[in-house]
Amino acid sequence: MDYLELLQRNLVDEIEATRAYAATMAMAPPGDIPVLLELLADETDHIAHVAQLISQQTGNPVDYSALVSGVE
Repeated sequence: MDYLELLQRNLVDEIEATRAYAATMAMAPPGDIPVLLELLADETDHIAHVAQLISQQTGNPVDYSALVSGVE
């Protein structure tokens, strides 16, 4: 795997993590929501940073739908 492929895999992992945290929040007790929101916010920041690194490598915006299933 080269650098770009690793970044793309990292992006998919970050997006999957945000989906997992959102699903967890749906089941969580109210007192746990603030912690889960903080984790979700961190993951969305990671997505932005990794997407920026990918764009720097390719010169194009990230095509999320090509990398992640369920993105339209």
